[in-house]
Amino acid sequence: MRTTVAPERDDVAAGSAPVVRAVHVRAPQEKAFRLFTEQIGGWWPMESHSVFGATATVAMEHGVVVETSATGERTVWAEVTLSEPPNRWSLRWHPGTDPERPTTVDVTFVADDEGTRVIVTHTGWEALGERAQEARRSYDDGWVPVLERLAEAIG
Repeated sequence: MRTTVAPERDDVAAGSAPVVRAVHVRAPQEKAFRLFTEQIGGWWPMESHSVFGATATVAMEHGVVVETSATGERTVWAEVTLSEPPNRWSLRWHPGTDPERPTTVDVTFVADDEGTRVIVTHTGWEALGERAQEARRSYDDGWVPVLERLAEAIG
């Protein structure tokens, strides 16, 4: 069965509109939340979505998402601003960019009879100034393989 990651909204347009992507996973809400947050390094697509590449790792460290290269170089992707297990996780998001100009990633986990709907809402593009539209376009596409990988990891 192929997982489809679709926009949560029909009106996502260029500019400062939020990027909203969602995937349904066949797992209880608690498991989906734990995998996305505490076990992010086990499923995140480092080969395509990292600062240091496929040989790097990513992990949660005391409320901070940190990527570490194979040579030990480190960069902070995000700081957790809200954690409400198993419902919501929010981040000041700035992987490989200026931490003083973060965007916001809000992940909600909605239980249903067949598992959990994981919804990523990415906002705050105006913080990026002239890079805003390009970054928004990149993340509009970029969240798709991330959520597909999450669904694959859950099985």
